Amino acid sequence: MRPYLRMIRRRLGALALAAAFVLPPASWAALPAASFVASSPDEAAALLLLRETVTLLEESYVALPDMRKAYAEGLSALGRAAGEGRVTVERADPRTFRLRADGDQVEVRIEGGTRASLDGFERAYRFALAHAAPGSKGLEVMYEALGSMISAMDAYSAFMRPERFRALQEETSGRYGGIGLTISQRDGKLVVVSPLEDTPASRAGIEPGDEITAVDGEPVAGRPLAAAVRRMRGPPGSEVRLGILRAGWAAPREFALTRALIHILSVRARLYEGGWGYVRLSAFHEETSPNLERALSRLRAAGAKGLVLDLRNNPGGLLVQAVRSAEQFLPEGSMVVFTRGRHRAQAMHFRTHANGHWIRQPMVILVNRGSASAAEIVAGALQDLDRALVVGRATFGKGSVQTILPISHGAGIRLTTAKYYTPLGREIDHKGVLPDLEAAEPRPGASRGAPAAPGPAWPEPLPAPGGDPALDAALDVLREAGPRGDMAALRLAALRVRARRGEGVPQADVPSR
Repeated sequence: MRPYLRMIRRRLGALALAAAFVLPPASWAALPAASFVASSPDEAAALLLLRETVTLLEESYVALPDMRKAYAEGLSALGRAAGEGRVTVERADPRTFRLRADGDQVEVRIEGGTRASLDGFERAYRFALAHAAPGSKGLEVMYEALGSMISAMDAYSAFMRPERFRALQEETSGRYGGIGLTISQRDGKLVVVSPLEDTPASRAGIEPGDEITAVDGEPVAGRPLAAAVRRMRGPPGSEVRLGILRAGWAAPREFALTRALIHILSVRARLYEGGWGYVRLSAFHEETSPNLERALSRLRAAGAKGLVLDLRNNPGGLLVQAVRSAEQFLPEGSMVVFTRGRHRAQAMHFRTHANGHWIRQPMVILVNRGSASAAEIVAGALQDLDRALVVGRATFGKGSVQTILPISHGAGIRLTTAKYYTPLGREIDHKGVLPDLEAAEPRPGASRGAPAAPGPAWPEPLPAPGGDPALDAALDVLREAGPRGDMAALRLAALRVRARRGEGVPQADVPSR
């Protein structure tokens, strides 16, 4: 194996998931030369990005990539990037593509992941650039092609232009500009995973599962995910219009949102009446686990007897933060998650490295359709290890690992490199984490923010009991199990709570206390 590919695999195994930054661009100096001849610095930069991208796809994607499909999507994008009507792309046969422009044409054969296919794509790129609209830049044309090639792999892989790559780095720090939506693609549709708390999207009433049909009047179906994200970003104070289709609606409705600087407070805490603690994790960012530790310390000092950990509408984030957060509730050496990929280096086991500070008190986790990725890792681990009872609705089911790969000229690639599994080997992808006790979502307009322990110690606006069925169920389970309740007591309490709510458990099946 070539040295630079060994480096890729070693670094891919070191960090993974939402934001693992690996392999500095300088490492690409060892790429083979082939037909790498360019007529300008701009074209040379574009061809270098192409070769880096192809190498990463072939060597690091979670499964053997369909390079014929990737090249085909890239060729179609070349035609679009050249300008409307300037270059047409035809498929002469399953492996031959013909590009036409101004009476000129070029044919390329795509055989899959071969040197000839790469050379053919380079010729197609040069042809499209030569016939593109005046002023077209070689990098911009290539960006369009690479975006389509990567998006052809799956809904979570994406090519990131330099500005998008910089924005991603801001997101993982918990501060960026936009409307506060986490989105995904399923079956060619743009779907809301979750609106982030206290952002323009959540205040406008956008919900998990909503389909985004248009951005500023332009349909987004079939377009790359990254392109839709770019269109939704903009300066704080500017407006963006989203077409939203929700289950039960006959047609999309337009939502006008004002962009804002998104600063995510990922950890909030509250002590409810009776001494029951509540922690809301809205995402897993760089400061989540230390902030969680501080919040738990506050709750312990206030005499909390048990805990509700709210992961609803948490879209995930950094894997290392998910593991460190779960560590707060588990003994040393506990398995939190493991990953499997195409290469042995992508098989990783993530365990706790210290005894948690909250490993004995009873605990309930809240989840819903908006809980995804790293949130599912935490919920699945604590459920598998009999550390917490899970209440709410089935989670999103995003169980693939994306690695962020910087490449040349400030660009980057988010590439699916593995899948993750809970400690007992459950695959989360497209399945989700199922709750031990189902509970409904809060009613629209439900009371929020009435503090059970008023004062400066608990200033955050958080759900108030009475208007949130899932939170009410979680607190009922904790009260029923008591402050010394183990998992057996929590399960028994859940049966009693479900029976009292009339959800299908006959009274005769509920053991007496």
